[in-house]
Amino acid sequence: MSCIYLSQGFVIYPHRQTITRGEETIPVRPKTFALLLLMLEKPREVLSKGYLLASIWDDVTVEEQVLVQSIRELRQLFGSAEIIQTYPRKGYAWAADVEKQTAASAPLTANAPAVNTPEPRVWWRKTYAVPALVIAVVIALGGIFYALSARSSAMQTEVVIVLPIKNQIPSNDYNWVSLGAMDELIHLLGSNKNVQVMSSEYVLGAMAHANLARNFQTQEVMRIFNVSGASLIVEAQIGGFAENYRIDYKLHFKQDIKRGVVFNRDLHQALYQLGEIIVSHTGQPLHKPEEKAQTAFNNELFARALEKKDAEEFELARTLLASLKQLEPNNMIVRTSLAQVLIRLNEFTTAKSEIESALELAQTTLAPERSALYFNLALIAKHQHQFAQAINHLNQADQFAEETNNLLMRAEIADLRGEIHNSMGAYTQAQTAFEQALTFNSAIRCPVGISDNHLKLAKLLALQGKRENALEHYSQAKSVIETHHLDALQTNLASFK
Repeated sequence: MSCIYLSQGFVIYPHRQTITRGEETIPVRPKTFALLLLMLEKPREVLSKGYLLASIWDDVTVEEQVLVQSIRELRQLFGSAEIIQTYPRKGYAWAADVEKQTAASAPLTANAPAVNTPEPRVWWRKTYAVPALVIAVVIALGGIFYALSARSSAMQTEVVIVLPIKNQIPSNDYNWVSLGAMDELIHLLGSNKNVQVMSSEYVLGAMAHANLARNFQTQEVMRIFNVSGASLIVEAQIGGFAENYRIDYKLHFKQDIKRGVVFNRDLHQALYQLGEIIVSHTGQPLHKPEEKAQTAFNNELFARALEKKDAEEFELARTLLASLKQLEPNNMIVRTSLAQVLIRLNEFTTAKSEIESALELAQTTLAPERSALYFNLALIAKHQHQFAQAINHLNQADQFAEETNNLLMRAEIADLRGEIHNSMGAYTQAQTAFEQALTFNSAIRCPVGISDNHLKLAKLLALQGKRENALEHYSQAKSVIETHHLDALQTNLASFK
């Protein structure tokens, strides 16, 4: 006799390869479903990655990433990241209670009829033919709605935010750690279509909106969830001394915190170990550390430059970045940051020269900074009212952003494209661009970007006399700003009349 499994309010039917909850039927890929059944048979037991791969993918050779993706799918299907516990370097375990029943005792759902249900009489079919047709239509529409909802949900992605790393090493040689180590960890963590790792600039902006100081306390970290689309926030502290480093970390999920410690004689390797732990929860790629890591002195320069840039002290930031460029002429991150500072100083000719030089260097690499470099060229062209050239640069920037799965950059590109079309009076193209930016910002659940896009659409539609549609976007922007307590953006609402 066939059996079913009950866990967390879900009913799993092995013989039909389906999952139900209430009247909702949830489709599952065959291999992912096989993995689910294997884990349900051994709840709370740690199953090694090798065992899972050998058991489920015994007919083909696959990479470990395939297993990570299937684990992630199950967590999404059950709506909880904690339903499957990750044990770094060991494996995974189903963490929820599981009840096994025979199919005869299965709970009734719209998709699970009772056993031996008698055939309805013919008179029922005749008398209720029209209502039955209506019910069929409702079910069909429900299926369409579910499919559209699933598609909309699938467009969203997990968002990882790495906060500035606290430094407890008693030496001035490690003053770079707070921002430098944060930026290094961010660049180790790769983004893909499912997971986005936010840039240093985004993180610092989110902290500003959350009124979170650099010396924040653990209980204050939850504010970042409110002003961003974060799924995971990384809090870490580096201590110890030379050749005996220790990283205490806390991985903040919305409903849980996971703590741990990493030890290593090399600080950069310790950060890489932390990266391994993070991707074991998220499933995105982890970049290999550079063969020659930056020295503490150079990292300190970059960290100080980031601080000055963040404080809008652009002259000092330019001086520090120019010095660092002399030390590391092939450092694309430094070159990109220097170009951004030059643009803020309105030194467009110098900035353009810097960008073109960096792009020549980037031709021989897969540098993800190419997208940002073309974006900055577009900014310069916009300032100089060379709109056609700016659009061309944005198209190139978007191509590289798509290749590197950088949704935040794609949102910024679409937003700037909308501003340029708006300046040209091409309102239809501007609306399309702002709507595209809104789609990308919605995918990463960025409240600041979402509210900004809604306000720009409101102003654009009002300009065209479409007052009702404009008010709808304004209301949505207002709702996002108030819901996420983005007090600094309240003045933006006042700009709409």
